[in-house]
Amino acid sequence: MHAVTKPLPPGIAGTVDTRCAKALARGLRCKAQAQHARAARWLHAAAQRGSATAQFHLGAMHRQGHGVHQDRAAAARWYAHAAEQGHSRAQAALGLLYKTGQGVPHDFARAAHWLAAAAAQGHALAQYHLGDLHERGVGVARNAVAAAHWFERAARQDCGPAQYRLGLLYERGSGVPGSREHAVLWLRRAAEQGCHLARLRLAQLLRHGAVDADAQAASWLRRAVDYGDLAPQRPASISRSRACT
Repeated sequence: MHAVTKPLPPGIAGTVDTRCAKALARGLRCKAQAQHARAARWLHAAAQRGSATAQFHLGAMHRQGHGVHQDRAAAARWYAHAAEQGHSRAQAALGLLYKTGQGVPHDFARAAHWLAAAAAQGHALAQYHLGDLHERGVGVARNAVAAAHWFERAARQDCGPAQYRLGLLYERGSGVPGSREHAVLWLRRAAEQGCHLARLRLAQLLRHGAVDADAQAASWLRRAVDYGDLAPQRPASISRSRACT
């Protein structure tokens, strides 16, 4: 079952009139005040009248179970309505649902489609996940150059996971020219945002560098240890890191 959008009521789909704008404003105000049930009612009214913003927020509330029964299939449907209107956050959210198989079947090709739409609009999280798909070759052809491109777009928006993955590409010379200098630069930026995997890799790289590298390596290693988990993890697991929303 895919997130096929059901048509909105005739005559109002895709319109944003005065009543819609008021309902949206009230819904967002209630949501900001954590009045989730009231927010859901107002946002539903605005979503039914075609507001992409309301559709996105209503989808998020269904995904989280705030003010409504948690229903990821319903979340996917509302995200899809907004995504089809070009709402970048909804496109990214829908792409991630397809990537993870939440509310919809796993479908990496559809995930890539919606993530690419959001990435083209500058959405950092979508850029990161699109880079991940390109590097692994799922949903799209494996392409290290494309992976590096999207990781860099996200990394320049301070997306910590993308900075880490880009640093690894520079270290390996995959999709970009091999460069220890660039690897250290991006790993350091990710490490400074709290990515413990970046801290570990940075410590390892710095052990074979400049005169003060040993002290720097020891510092980053201590910070990685302080994080409390040195067990190896797959790179994709750091997608939950902060600074990439």
